Amino acid sequence: SNLRRNISKVSIYEGGQMDKFIQFLENHLGTIECGWNNDDRGERLPVQIAKYSKGPFSGTKTFSTLGLSRVPLTSYVSGKQIWQELIFVSYSHIGNLNIPALLAQVSQMALDSRTAFLRGDVIGPNGPIFDDPNLEALYVSIPGYFPDSFDAFKVDDKKTIIMAWLIPITSKEAEFIRQNGWEEFEDKLEELDPDLIDIKRESII
Repeated sequence: SNLRRNISKVSIYEGGQMDKFIQFLENHLGTIECGWNNDDRGERLPVQIAKYSKGPFSGTKTFSTLGLSRVPLTSYVSGKQIWQELIFVSYSHIGNLNIPALLAQVSQMALDSRTAFLRGDVIGPNGPIFDDPNLEALYVSIPGYFPDSFDAFKVDDKKTIIMAWLIPITSKEAEFIRQNGWEEFEDKLEELDPDLIDIKRESII
C-alpha cells in the first residue's frame, strides 16, 4: 500500500527505529493493508492510522495510530513521561466504520492535553460511537487479547512505547467504572467474559 511505502520513508525514530517499530507491529498484527493520512475532507490527521491484516482471533482486524509516540505525554498519576500508540480491534466483516476517525480524535485529545491515557481511563460517554446506540464511551486497557509481548516496544534505554487498547463500552459500564474503579470492572470482565470486539454487545452492568 502507499501508506506502507510512505511510512517506511518517514523516519520518526532516528537510526531506523520506525522501521523496527513497524516490524514489531506487523509481527503481532500482520501486514499493513491500508492507512489514512487525511480525513474525509482531505485535512491532515494528527497521526497516521494503519489497518493490519490480522487481529487477535480469526475474523478480526486491528487498527493502530502511528506517530502518536513522537510526542512524550505525561502520566497524570506519576508525572512520568509516557510514549504510546492506540489500537482498536474489530470484526473484519464490519469494514472500517469510523474507526480511523475515532483513533485520530482520541489522539488529538492526547496531543492537546499532552496527557497519556492510562489503564482504567474512560473517554466519554459522548453519545453512540457507532450506529448501534449501546456503546457510548471508550475504555483504555492493556491489549489483553494479544500476547504479553505486544504490551510495549522498547525503542532504547530511555524510551518505551506503550500500546493502549481502546474498548467501546456502554454508559452504564462507564458509570460503574467511575463509581467502583477500573479493577472491579476488569474483575467483572474476567468473570462474565463478554466479547469486547462485538460492537453490538449488551452491557454487562
